[in-house]
Amino acid sequence: MENILPILIADAPEALMELCGVNLLERLLRILQRLGFRRAIVFSTTPEIVGAELAHRSWAREQITVHLVSGANRPLTAQLLLEQSPSERFLIIPANIYCDARLLAALCAKESSAALLDSNPPESARSLVRNPCGPALVTREFLFALSPTAPFSEELKNKIDNRKIDTVDAAAEDDYIITMRRRVRPVCFPAPPEQNRRLAERIILDSAQKGTLDLPAYFHAPIETGIISLLCKTRITPNQITIAGFIIGCGATVAFAAGRVGLGILAALIFGIVDGLDGKQSRVKIEMTERGKWEHHLDYLIENSWWAAIAFYLWRSGQFPNVFYFFAMLIGAHLLDEFAKRRAKMAKGRLLDDVTPFDRAFRLIAARRNVYVWILACGFLLDAFPQSYAVICGWAALSAAVHLMRSIWICDSGVRRFVGIRS
Repeated sequence: MENILPILIADAPEALMELCGVNLLERLLRILQRLGFRRAIVFSTTPEIVGAELAHRSWAREQITVHLVSGANRPLTAQLLLEQSPSERFLIIPANIYCDARLLAALCAKESSAALLDSNPPESARSLVRNPCGPALVTREFLFALSPTAPFSEELKNKIDNRKIDTVDAAAEDDYIITMRRRVRPVCFPAPPEQNRRLAERIILDSAQKGTLDLPAYFHAPIETGIISLLCKTRITPNQITIAGFIIGCGATVAFAAGRVGLGILAALIFGIVDGLDGKQSRVKIEMTERGKWEHHLDYLIENSWWAAIAFYLWRSGQFPNVFYFFAMLIGAHLLDEFAKRRAKMAKGRLLDDVTPFDRAFRLIAARRNVYVWILACGFLLDAFPQSYAVICGWAALSAAVHLMRSIWICDSGVRRFVGIRS
């Protein structure tokens, strides 16, 4: 984002409308920080109100410095923009909008001036989207060609109407997100009227849901979304949710090791839901942190502590004398599975679970923590808990074998295609 200065046009009350617990101005500043910006200017005709909001401490945007410029007595013009900085390019954003970070990134990637449009809004957001969407990237050269006294918004709209500025079409942007394992259509829309607020929040909540889930997660997803719709309007942070999940997970480990299997399974089931909350909370409220990226490693440690604790209990109680052989098979299968998935991702640029319809279907039942817990719960209810532990170990080995074969096939097909092109 070198040589680009973000300028947000923030007027109360529209720029301070809250959606999912974060007002629109704050949300945009958090997005800009995560795009790599460390400085922004906020231009406002209501500087007292907006300034009071910016004065509130916000850890989620603490790395970006914000300078407030009062426009109470004059409109934003090209001349005023040029006076703000010697930057070569300016990212102009009305702060009364919700805008996907990918669309702002697409604008910033343009070398010439460009405005954001949406030629084909998705059906779910059609009643919210307005064209032009508002954000635009402009160069100094572009600003020099505008009237120095006319309002910038009118000048920009005139250029768009007369097709004298390039456009970034939201409908043409790649909507597949690798880490989310799904397509999430990027949208940009202004502060909705009160009767459409729930629709706007539903779009934001839906965009935080990962795709290609296992079967238990399809039951967890609506529960998680319902909880997040309430949690996002509190001060609870993703890291606090992670800590709560860690405590619950450790409680399950202790319960399993002590032979309180029913209590351990209940804690594991609760953990399965809580584990999905921190990521959703961070995506909905734009509160992603570097520490949050380590959460998956913590989950992996907790999960394996369960399998070890169960093995210890079954061995100590004499219900399964050879259980540690099965535990070793489980860990080995997990390592092999990780190797296969990493290899496939390097070859295809996406997760193995979402490469083909077969992979997505197999993901429903493939060996994973949620599937294991369900199998163990069935075994406990049927008074066949030791047998259910053997089942999850065997299923882990079989799933790893399937993923390894799929990885080999994917990588070999890539090699065959490359050789065919060369020949």
